[in-house]
Amino acid sequence: MKEHLEKQLETSKEFIENLPWENEDFYADYLAQTYYFVCHSTRLLGRSLSYFHVNDKDDLYKRFKDHISEEDNHEKIALSDLKKLGREIDSYKKYAITSAFYESQYFKIEQSKGTALLGYILYLEAIAIHCFPNVVGRLFETYGRQKSQFLKVHVEEDPSHVDKALEEIAKLSEPEQKEIWDNFFQTADLYHLVLRQVQENAQVSAKKHAA
Repeated sequence: MKEHLEKQLETSKEFIENLPWENEDFYADYLAQTYYFVCHSTRLLGRSLSYFHVNDKDDLYKRFKDHISEEDNHEKIALSDLKKLGREIDSYKKYAITSAFYESQYFKIEQSKGTALLGYILYLEAIAIHCFPNVVGRLFETYGRQKSQFLKVHVEEDPSHVDKALEEIAKLSEPEQKEIWDNFFQTADLYHLVLRQVQENAQVSAKKHAA
């Protein structure tokens, strides 16, 4: 599956780098939608942890537990970047696709007894490392480092996290692995749809300003 992962990351990288990050309306809405789904990161991890019984999937339990500490308050970094742009979160509605992006994970957690969330985590960690470094450089040039902290923090994550996640997936049963990979590719599709919605709204906003 690693070659499929790499192919998906190349597709995501091309898509993400072609988005209008220098458009402030786009970037601000990206931060707002990111805030809305990142608010659920620790809650999703906690829900998954509740399914891991004593002496059951200990490595995965430790990873998820550590990941809660790593993700704690990250939504506040996105919110801080948004505020530094002079924008308020109340000015941005949460799109239906943004809700679908994270709400589907609660269902998958229940159906898989916690393990499927690894597909969601793996995709988001992998794109931060592989797809966003060039974007962060563009954000620094356009808005400055202080308004680009959310992506900066995630781009600087340890690349070994992805390899360790792949090792943990390989330890699981074939049905569990299938659920994880199905979720990985679903997460990719939905994430692209979230960003397309943000792009479309930025284009509509630009046309209004031009009129």
